Amino acid sequence: MTKIIKYLLSSVVFFIFLSSNSFAQNFNTYFADGKAAFDQKNYNKAIQKFQTARSVGKETIGETHPDYILNIEFLAKSYEAQKDLGNANIYYTSLEKLLVKSGNAVSKKMGDAQEVIADNSLIMKNFPQADVYYQKALTTREKSSGKASKDYTLTYHKYARLYLRGRKYKEAETMYRNLEDLAEKTIKGTDEYAQILSEQAEVFMGLKRIDEASMQLNMSIAAYEKTKAPKSSYVQLYLQEASLLEKTGQKEAAIKSYYKYIDNLAKAITVKNPKYITEVERLAIHLDEALNSPKDAHNFIKKKLVANIATFTENSTQVAVTYIELAEIELNLKNIPLAEQYSNKAIAIYQELGKDKSPEGIVATITSARVKSQQKKDDEAEKLYKKAITDAEQHLSDKHTSYGQALDSLAFFYIERKRFEDAENEIMKGLGTREKNVGKQHIDYGNSLYSLSRLYSSQDSLVKAEKALKSVAKVREGYYGALTLEHVTCIKELGDLYAKMGEEKKVVALKTYRRAISLYEGIGMKDSPVVKEIYGKIDEINAQ
Repeated sequence: MTKIIKYLLSSVVFFIFLSSNSFAQNFNTYFADGKAAFDQKNYNKAIQKFQTARSVGKETIGETHPDYILNIEFLAKSYEAQKDLGNANIYYTSLEKLLVKSGNAVSKKMGDAQEVIADNSLIMKNFPQADVYYQKALTTREKSSGKASKDYTLTYHKYARLYLRGRKYKEAETMYRNLEDLAEKTIKGTDEYAQILSEQAEVFMGLKRIDEASMQLNMSIAAYEKTKAPKSSYVQLYLQEASLLEKTGQKEAAIKSYYKYIDNLAKAITVKNPKYITEVERLAIHLDEALNSPKDAHNFIKKKLVANIATFTENSTQVAVTYIELAEIELNLKNIPLAEQYSNKAIAIYQELGKDKSPEGIVATITSARVKSQQKKDDEAEKLYKKAITDAEQHLSDKHTSYGQALDSLAFFYIERKRFEDAENEIMKGLGTREKNVGKQHIDYGNSLYSLSRLYSSQDSLVKAEKALKSVAKVREGYYGALTLEHVTCIKELGDLYAKMGEEKKVVALKTYRRAISLYEGIGMKDSPVVKEIYGKIDEINAQ
């Protein structure tokens, strides 16, 4: 009997041993399958296997076993890889508790887990939880590796950035000052150190301390340039620096920084990138209109020409369009020989491509006519203007914008030559055609009205000019919007007109000039030369 009992007991023990060993093997199998699926980025399968391993392992190897803890970590990572940050944080929190339970509360893995919970909470915009867990991670980092460690600095950086993103600039300023000292000792010379400096500039901008922000950006750029970071990762800092210099009234320094930005943008994304060409064009307009620097605008359009030649070949419509832009700039700068050279190159390209009757080709013809006009070759100029009108009417129809543009251009030519009757004929033709085709609210009709206002002004018919120009202002406001250069320029011209209309219109002139100043300020041109010119005119009227 005793032998039988002993045999049964030993059989039970052996069975339990085999069963527990089998369950342990099952855990290892499920975990290995999950890890393989994770490595293959098959996260759904990985989650299934890790979840099964979690259920099996809890009863066999126990929650504090290193393999079980590792399984929970990969389960959290799998959810995170699927962007399911809510579930990811549930299992990272479980990982945090297991590390405490297993005696690893003060460890790098604990700090990492707490930091990831904070990162995910920030992405989910759960800012209070992010704040709590960044603090927890910092406490763990301090105990495990010390305040002078790289890990502590990197976590502190994330914590400081939480306040920057929350626009708590005063608190962020204190944190970034502390962070700067830590970073100087642990990560100086790295991309992240340069990034910290640039974020400090954001803090200063948030506090409206523009001069300090500008200095900080300069330091950040210098730090980035000493690293191997790709230009594309920090090229926008050059643009920010230029904008800040412009805001503080440092015009020459700002222009120099705009050049640096464009040159570094070319290195970052190459001149063939459409964004490069767009930025060059945008800044050319900005330099001309906001900074009153046509020479620098001209240089930027030349950069655009180089980019277009590299991208599209020299005999392309894009290059021809740029030649015309350069020709127009040279006309405004009174460099007539260069203007002629550029317009001739454009026309030659359009003729070679069979596009001399296209909208762009007609614009080139108009520019060529303007060149002839500046050269006092009136007969040739008039022929070219009329050719542009004929080409537009025959190849595009009188409904096309180019047709009205050609009529307006010929009208201006006649106004300059004091051939007022001829000018009026062209303007009335344009008004009639545009009213019929696009209506009185369209900008093309407004352009014909503007030509009419110029005609009346040249004839000293100021009351008629006022009526026409007021109509132009309404059309431009409706088409472009009130806070646009096209509309604001019209309001300024109305002020000029009232100023010429004698004593009875002085009050209206002052009111209109002040409105123009307000609108210029609204489009960021508060300190522009044109606003200074308006203030001068206001002073003249008041002195009278």
